[in-house]
Amino acid sequence: MDDGPTTDENETVDPTDRETLRRHLEQFAGPNSVTAGTDGTVTARFSSSTYVSVDPDGHVHSGMPLHAFDGPAERLHFDHGDGELHVVTGEGSNYMFRRP
Repeated sequence: MDDGPTTDENETVDPTDRETLRRHLEQFAGPNSVTAGTDGTVTARFSSSTYVSVDPDGHVHSGMPLHAFDGPAERLHFDHGDGELHVVTGEGSNYMFRRP
């Protein structure tokens, strides 16, 4: 993961910035795959068991058939070219969600 210059293909996003987050999730998953809940949670759904959700406070939930993530994010790094979303935590951990 590179935190260098950003482009539309490669950008780091504040998970609490709802407008920017939604724009990138729509680019990542497709505009018809992204919804916003009444509580402000934005979800990109790929199938019934594969999804990424981000709460208004930046807490990320994801589901994949063989693994999942549930924790706070300091930042989200979208690599649209490679189909990857990196969740970076305050402790420096990095969880990668790859677009199916």
